[in-house]
Amino acid sequence: MKDTDSNRPWLLINAARIGDVGGLRSFTEGLIRCIEDCPGVSVVVPSGVTFKANLKQEAVPSWLASSTRVSLLRPILWALYSLIDARTMRAERILTSTHHVLPLHKRQIVTVHDVRPYYYADNRVQAFYWRRLLPKALQKCDGVLTVSETSKGLLTKVYGIDPERIHVIPNVVDTTYFSPAQCTAPTCEPYLLAVGGSWKHKNITELLEMHRYWIPKYQLKIVAGKGQYSELLQQLVMKLGIADRVEFLSGVPLDELRTLYQRCEALVYPSFIEGFGLPPLEAMACGRPVIVSDTQLSHELYGDVPLFVQLGSAESWCAAFDALPHYSQERANRGITIARSYSPQRMRSALQEALAKIWGIGIEERSPASYL
Repeated sequence: MKDTDSNRPWLLINAARIGDVGGLRSFTEGLIRCIEDCPGVSVVVPSGVTFKANLKQEAVPSWLASSTRVSLLRPILWALYSLIDARTMRAERILTSTHHVLPLHKRQIVTVHDVRPYYYADNRVQAFYWRRLLPKALQKCDGVLTVSETSKGLLTKVYGIDPERIHVIPNVVDTTYFSPAQCTAPTCEPYLLAVGGSWKHKNITELLEMHRYWIPKYQLKIVAGKGQYSELLQQLVMKLGIADRVEFLSGVPLDELRTLYQRCEALVYPSFIEGFGLPPLEAMACGRPVIVSDTQLSHELYGDVPLFVQLGSAESWCAAFDALPHYSQERANRGITIARSYSPQRMRSALQEALAKIWGIGIEERSPASYL
């Protein structure tokens, strides 16, 4: 089947709603690396977001990008923009790396990383989309991608999607970059690290409320984008009287983040719900202990390496911090092995299998004719 417009790509990776950092960005970057050598592929990203990739990149307005500051207007503007059927959104096939379905396109694959907004919506507009619009849109898509078996199960449960139509494409952990420090430089004082504290479901609130179990030994560094939840956390820190023991970091460069991982006593990640959860794996890749919430996803992704906490249980938090000094090197090494298993080759293989089942095409070929 030939494309009547020779300027249109055979495949468009729609990343119009990603931000410059975070899991959505990381997943999109992984997809691009899997497929960038195939001819006739392009990607759409918000202005200001760029990839070092060998494929055509088109920009859409920057106000479409994901942000840590919740906005009622942004999703409405996206809906209006997508209905315009902008020139940059035209392609034979579309693979959207987020849950933002393009309503005027057929032959579309959409990625739903998790169902967090279904349970914990940021506002009324998001709740309406996830509960009323997205279920119908997903049924019309050729296929659905997600990042874990746990998310696949929840998508089936919440939306009634046939599990055969959902394909798991795990995110990639860059273990060539995130790796143990060659030599551990002493820090002024031991610290715990919380990464991604920009959203309510990350549950940094509970970590702060359980401060009596960690504050005698550790400081806490929270990496969070500027937004409403970060502001709420700062207010809570002041209310609890622990401002001298907590530091908020925003706009952290990647090399500084790696150093924070490498030198922390542990990464703490007590989220309610996740689709994947990169920070624990990045910390594990750096050979550091991790403390995570005891959820199905945590066991799926991280195995038995972390120290698990039962959310809401003070006794469980106390036990985790009591066990932290005894976190063995053997356990840390197993964490490195698990992190390395989330490789580009694993993502590529999963994507190859998904595209073959959904569209009957491959990504290992290099001839444009094989896609038409």
